[in-house]
Order: sequence, then structure tokens, then C-alpha cells
Amino acid sequence: MPRSRLKLLRVAAALVVFAGLTAALADFRNLVPAAVGRWLAGVQLVPSLVALVTGAALSLAGVIIIVATLAVGRVYCSAICPLGILQDVIARLAAWTHRGKRKFLPYARPKTWLRQGFLWGTVAGVVVGWSGLTLALLDPYSNFGRITAGLFRPLVTLANNAIVGLANAAGLNSLYRVEPHWAGVGALTIPALMFVLTAALAAWRGRLYCNTVCPVGTLLGWFAQRAAFRLEIDRGACHKCVACLNVCKGQCINLRTGTIDFSRCVACFNCIGACEHGGISYRLAWRRKTSPAAPATAPTACLTPPDPQRRAFLTGTATALAVSLGAGLRLSAQDPAGPEPLRPRENGGRVDPDDHTKAICPPGAASIDRFLDRCTACQLCLSACPTQVLKPAFLEYGLSGLMKPRLEYSAAFCNFECRRCGEVCPDGAISLLALADKQLTQIGEAHFDQKKCIVVVKGTDCAACSEHCPTKAVHTIPYGDNLRLPEVTRDLCIGCGACEYACPVLPEKAIVVAGHRRHGRARKPVETKAAAPTPAGDFPF
Repeated sequence: MPRSRLKLLRVAAALVVFAGLTAALADFRNLVPAAVGRWLAGVQLVPSLVALVTGAALSLAGVIIIVATLAVGRVYCSAICPLGILQDVIARLAAWTHRGKRKFLPYARPKTWLRQGFLWGTVAGVVVGWSGLTLALLDPYSNFGRITAGLFRPLVTLANNAIVGLANAAGLNSLYRVEPHWAGVGALTIPALMFVLTAALAAWRGRLYCNTVCPVGTLLGWFAQRAAFRLEIDRGACHKCVACLNVCKGQCINLRTGTIDFSRCVACFNCIGACEHGGISYRLAWRRKTSPAAPATAPTACLTPPDPQRRAFLTGTATALAVSLGAGLRLSAQDPAGPEPLRPRENGGRVDPDDHTKAICPPGAASIDRFLDRCTACQLCLSACPTQVLKPAFLEYGLSGLMKPRLEYSAAFCNFECRRCGEVCPDGAISLLALADKQLTQIGEAHFDQKKCIVVVKGTDCAACSEHCPTKAVHTIPYGDNLRLPEVTRDLCIGCGACEYACPVLPEKAIVVAGHRRHGRARKPVETKAAAPTPAGDFPF
């Protein structure tokens, strides 16, 4: 294959992945099909491995990425990882500010212990039971998801609103105003800091973030160091013109020694296209190299001495990989998805009193503990939710649930006919339930405080909560002088929040939903048959 085509293929793949994921995560009108976001998120390394290890899905994308890395190096980092592609975009924009000239980036020694520190920190977090938070903080795809959904999506919405008037005046009535959805300050802090960090490092030193902080980059670097085909310098053809250094993102080309640190090379193929002398190319590295012309008594000084940093990198990463696989077994042994059956108490309640929680996780999560362990907080489900009832958590779940989706019923509710969050979740944290099962999954229970209800306070009728309840768990009973007061049948309630959303009482609603730590199964309402029609000509009384 011609050298120029390698870069073109990489750029084409990167554009497809980056544009597709950006569109899915920044979609504020639900125009992007769920399959687009699900598929592109499913080919990301961490979500794919989480789904595979936990048994949520037979996702082989992570295995394919590792095999590809063992074959030709870190192609994932340049062509599939959206955060890496975003860094390339920022670096290119930074170059334009320098009148189109890229900053000269000479070879830099690897930050081996820093890379190992972040990788081992990730492994330690998984081992001690903080897998969800650790992966959420350090997974590059999830960081990109939060940056796009939390920062870019509201800005795109504001831009849409700014041009609606002009578009409508020009006859384009397909555009309309949409209320922007901003996350809370606490939940928005980490994505904002991550964007500033990656943008600053990309503008300053290219892929420095990928080769120092990102544990995925470190892990794939270990496999790339053992790749079958590696980029190597032909010392006979190299003129040391430094054209390759001008385009290298990883600062991994050492012209003094004529070597490339392939553990830090992100396989962007820029150097191949920049070299006019054919001095850099892929070569089979697994074949033992021999030199028949060399004398048998060659001086040992000519042999390349072992690199202690490279040896430490390989040893440390291999150990971390082994520990990670062991830690993954803990995730796979957790309780499977699915609501548990009804467990009535003597007082007629639904579940034990310790099961109530402030934060409510989506249907299909099965339990908060399972959800927090598996969710990497990519927030694709937040962008896909048609009612925007899903919001990023701050401390509602506790520290381990930072930035994870939760249901907020103050301005929306969970649509009875919707399964969109399960359709887009790439790692199985939200299982895709059959619609009939979803409609009986009890994620919480409604609690009614009649002291706040306007029927009691103002002596006027209000049946907003019962009218919006899809399961008829909220109904009305006679009260006072020709009034009706809401009442909740808890074993019919699924906790969708329609009643809380509809309640007009402010600032505190008269009916609120308390979540369950472990989801249950509500009783299916009994359908009452309508009275038989009266035969024509007969009176009904």
C-alpha cells in the first residue's frame, strides 16, 4: 500500500468516529438514531471490555483492538479514540495560530513512572471496588462523552436558538428553539477541568496526555512494544532532515539513535508521509535479525545495551494487566441485571426500609451498586433521553457515583414507552429490557404528603398526579365536601416520576418519588372490562 494511503485511511476512520460520536452526544433534538451512538461507543476499548468481562454483551471490539495493537501498534489511539482525535483537532487549531507552522517537537524521554502510576492507580481503584469511579475519571472515551454532552451540547443548543429567528424569516421552519440543559456546577467541574487539561497539553505538546496520563494509552503501549510490525528507521536512507520530528505527535522519534519508541507511537503515519527519502516504514519485528557479514568476534560495545526504562515499562504494565484481569472477575461475579420479585412487609410496604435512596438510577440498572460499578459515566444516555429526565449526579449517589446518570423529576419524567437509555448504553450498565418488563420495573415509589397538597391546603380540586400516572398507582378517593384526594397504591407504582413532575405544588412537591437501591417488580394492574353496550332502543335504567 502506498505510504500516503495509510494516513488517508487513518484520517477517514477518525472523521467517521469523531463526527458520529460528536453528533450522538451533542444531539439536542434526538435526530441521531440510537444505533449510531451505541455502535460507535461499543467499539471503544473500555466499554467493550467492561461489557465482555461482566457478561453484559458478547462484545469483541476490545479484543479486536488489542489484536490490532499487537499487529501494527496503537491504531486505536489515532483512528478510534475520540479524545485522542479531539487532541489532534486542538493541536491543529493551535498550529494555525502560529501562521500554519507546527511547533517543532523534538524527542522526549518517556515518563515511565508517571505512566505506570496512572495505570496502577486505575488497577488499584478496580481492585478495591471503585471500578466505576476510576474508569469514569480516566477512560478517554467517557471523558470525551462528558465534555461533549456537558459542555458542547448546551453551546450547540444556544447556537441553534440564536439562528432560529433568522432561519424562520428565511422560510426554514424546521428549526425551533430548544431549552439548553446545563449540568449542575458540581457535575460540570470535572468535564470542564478535563477539557482544559487535554486542550492545554495538546496545544503544547501534542499527544502528551495520551503518553503520560491515559491508562488506556499506557496499556496499549505495552502491546505495541511487542507488535509484529513496527515503524522503524532505515538508517541508510535517513538524512536526519527532521521532517519526521515536525509531524510526530508523540515525541517518540530519536534521530540520534535512529530508533522509535513504539510504545508511545500513536500510529498516525504522519512521519511516513513526511519522509521524502523513504526512511521510515513498517517492518516485521518478530523475525530475529541476524547479520551474516558481521564477524563472530564483534566487540560487545557495538551491541545495544538494555534500556532499564523500557524493561520497567514492560514489567510494570504486564503485572498491571494481570491484576486487571483478576479484578475483572469480581465485576463478572456481581448480581445479574433484572428486577427482584416483590417482598411485602407486615405493614404492607414494598421493600425493606433501608432500600430507599435519594438518587434514582435508570430502569435496567438492576441496582445502584451494580450500576455504579459498571457505568463509566460517558453520558451518552443523557444525550439520547427524549425527556431529558437523566441528569449527571454530583454527590447524590455518594462519591462513587460522581457524574453518573440519575433521574431528576423536577422538570421531566421517565417516559412509560421509552427504552432509549438501554438502547444506547455501550457497557451494559443499563440493560436493554423488553418494554413489558421495563413498564413493570420498580425503580422507586411515590410518597404522598397530604399536608402539602392543594386539595387540603386550598380546598380546591387537583388530580394532576393521578391523571399523569401511567400505571394508575396514583388514584383519588373522596375527601371533604365533594373533593377528591390522591392516594398511592405502592405495589403498582414503578417510580417513573410522572406524578411528581405533574404536581403543581412549589417549592416542595406534595408527591415525590423515593428511589430503591435494588430495583423490584411492580404488580401488573388488573384491566377492568368496560360495561357491555346497551342494546339499541333500551334505556340503561
